[in-house]
Amino acid sequence: MAGGGWSGVSREAMGLLADPTAASDAGLLTDMRHATAGQAFLEWLRLSRAAELHARRVAPTAESDTRRFDGFVQCATSIAAVHNMSQTAGERLLDTAVTMASRLPKVGTCLRDGLISGRDLRTIITRTDLITDPDTHASIDTDIAATLHRRGSWSTARLRDMVDRIVYRYDSYAVRERRKQALSERGFWCDPRPDGMAELSATMTAEAAVAMARRIDALARAVCSRDDRTLAARRSDALFCLTMGVAWECSCHTPDCTAPVVPDAEAVTRRDIPATATSLVVHVVCDLETAAGDGETPAFIDGYGVISAPHLTDLLTRPGTSIRPVGGSDTPLPPHLPSDPYRPSTALDTILRTRDLYCTWPGCNLRAWTADLDHVTEYDHHDPAAGGQTCYRDMNTKCRFHHGIKTFTTFLDDQTVTHGITTQTITTPEGITLAGPAFTGDDLFPGLADITFTHPAHAPPTTPSPPAAPTPDEPTRRQPRLADKHARRRTERHRNRTTAGADDPPPF
Repeated sequence: MAGGGWSGVSREAMGLLADPTAASDAGLLTDMRHATAGQAFLEWLRLSRAAELHARRVAPTAESDTRRFDGFVQCATSIAAVHNMSQTAGERLLDTAVTMASRLPKVGTCLRDGLISGRDLRTIITRTDLITDPDTHASIDTDIAATLHRRGSWSTARLRDMVDRIVYRYDSYAVRERRKQALSERGFWCDPRPDGMAELSATMTAEAAVAMARRIDALARAVCSRDDRTLAARRSDALFCLTMGVAWECSCHTPDCTAPVVPDAEAVTRRDIPATATSLVVHVVCDLETAAGDGETPAFIDGYGVISAPHLTDLLTRPGTSIRPVGGSDTPLPPHLPSDPYRPSTALDTILRTRDLYCTWPGCNLRAWTADLDHVTEYDHHDPAAGGQTCYRDMNTKCRFHHGIKTFTTFLDDQTVTHGITTQTITTPEGITLAGPAFTGDDLFPGLADITFTHPAHAPPTTPSPPAAPTPDEPTRRQPRLADKHARRRTERHRNRTTAGADDPPPF
């Protein structure tokens, strides 16, 4: 492949248009369809390579490997790192690859030939997951693949129903009970949006959603005619008040507010919201000039991302906001606690999290303020001066999982600081070296380079070093991952059997 990646490959060699401007509309649509088939082929190729990695590195010890960071986890970590994806996504990709190769090879050829997409493959895998008999696997794989070759189109719902029908014909108890599956997959998400906004979303039972929506709407309408917010904005504010236990207020703020009492006796009025003793801390990082109102440098909210200077000004005027400067003078800061050279000082802790913003592992989005602080070169408890210093150059943030991966496996990380810019790398057990974060707090806050710390050798602890910590043993699992998977399937099949009545067979 040419240095430019896929863009350097001849379009004609891939069967695509060399000059789309000369093509007809029909030609452009046909080219798009061909490109989509190419995506499916490349996804099949990627999954096939992942399955080969699994066969080499995981399968030989899958039935006996009880390590917490077992062969499967380490293989998935390598995959996730080279793809810049999360560990969860890497494990999902590897599991999909193994399932395609071992249980659904004929369906896999449909992906290779562009009959289905990667999303369709994952749907088929999910709907056939409880099948345990190898012969039944083979029959279902054959029937699904044959049906996919029919002339016609497949929608998401039609594909799902087709798979369920075939599975039910062979093994009725393996058909997923759809509502219970959806219930088990309910969740909550917070996604950043532009202009200092964020979007909350959640999946829940229909009755819970209706009840919650009714409660929010009732509170949002408990305002007088002088409230200047739209109903949608009031609903957003009402959700915050209900969740956080904040008193609901009409925006008119007049003594003679005529906000009506909600007529429903069960609904919440503006004075019925209980207070809460829960205290939450949201970390916001900015430079001192912007905090003083004299700068336009963006700020950063941990758990959200970059915000504008005016947004920061709004936050600084809120009650309960605390401003804690770090640095700002020519006096070097202490890098560790006076009594323990292994523990970073509060100043170093804050600067490291400000610099890294997130876990520094490739593809990981977990927040810096919930991550561990890791010594890149391992701290020598027997001889602290020998290496692994608690200092700005040798420490970074890693989420608990990637901290464990680095500690207990053969993944290798490195870090250098040149002219105030931190560069990090990760080397996989296969010898592939990957660059660390391309964008960090160094880009947001250039002033970080002006903050200095005393050299560890110039600031010895005031008390003797604590005893050397014992070398931790790698955590283990109760039983191998493969046994856990089989146990889960047996449990779910048993549940399906015991909950299905004679007149209520699956799919219920």
